[in-house]
Amino acid sequence: MYRTDLAYEAHEGLAKNCDGVILETKNLKYGELVKIEITDEEAQKVVGKKIGKYVTYETPSFKHMDKDKRQEIIETLSSNLKEIIDIDREHILVVGLGNRRVTADSLGPRTIDKIKVTRQFFKAYKKDFDDDYNELAILVPGVMGVTGIETQNTIKGVIEKIKPTLIIAIDALASRKMKRLCSVIQLTNAGIEPGSGIGNMQGSLNKESMGIKIAAIGVPTVVDTATIVSDSIDLMKEKFTHKISVADEVLGLLGQLDENEKLGFIKEVLNPKYNDTYVTPTEIDELIEILSDVLSEVINVAVHPGFYSNEF
Repeated sequence: MYRTDLAYEAHEGLAKNCDGVILETKNLKYGELVKIEITDEEAQKVVGKKIGKYVTYETPSFKHMDKDKRQEIIETLSSNLKEIIDIDREHILVVGLGNRRVTADSLGPRTIDKIKVTRQFFKAYKKDFDDDYNELAILVPGVMGVTGIETQNTIKGVIEKIKPTLIIAIDALASRKMKRLCSVIQLTNAGIEPGSGIGNMQGSLNKESMGIKIAAIGVPTVVDTATIVSDSIDLMKEKFTHKISVADEVLGLLGQLDENEKLGFIKEVLNPKYNDTYVTPTEIDELIEILSDVLSEVINVAVHPGFYSNEF
């Protein structure tokens, strides 16, 4: 089975439709919105994603955004974030997962830098609620390779001290298609597995493990080598579509395999030397800066009723 953190990629890779999955797609002016809800344990096993709601916004590029496109993205995602996690009056902890020192894995920490933090004011003025803002704190737990502490344990320790009612976690993900690198944003209420994007999982962050409701936001910033080889084969097949004999000659048996068989064969060939290699776009620095701006805006608008962007 191929490796992907995107629920709708996992679903589209199935050989047939699966009961227990509700799928809804909507074409917007600048992108496509895909909603998937996994409703039972059987569907969870088949799709390979936990029970819950997944909302994905895909656009050809986040690199070039005018005011209207930016507004569509922020309004669409902030409203869906509020909906899937039922945000009302909350004590919120926003967690930036990942490694600030590695650009492709720094989306969480870089987004955290731009979040509107309010907990200090609530404590200073001894307020429980405010008409315009929710109480919000931020945390960048780092990665075990740097801190020596499991991410899950750090977050649990903070939860015990400040007692939030909601966690919003941000992390970099992995995709099974090169075209989706840094062009997809996924929201879910099913939780997240820190480090999963690069195959270094450190335990699940979900309602069961944390004891409070959780929303996760992610963007695929890396693909593995098997994905690159697979996409290259698909592009060759597409190029030779009008010349069936040439395609058969060039691709041989690979051209006749289905997606899962092809990925399995490629991974077998690449193991063990190249299969753990991950690739990210050359302009990843610029893309992380743009995406962290967008995600912070989405969160600020979703959680703070009185937050108004200067862009609008």
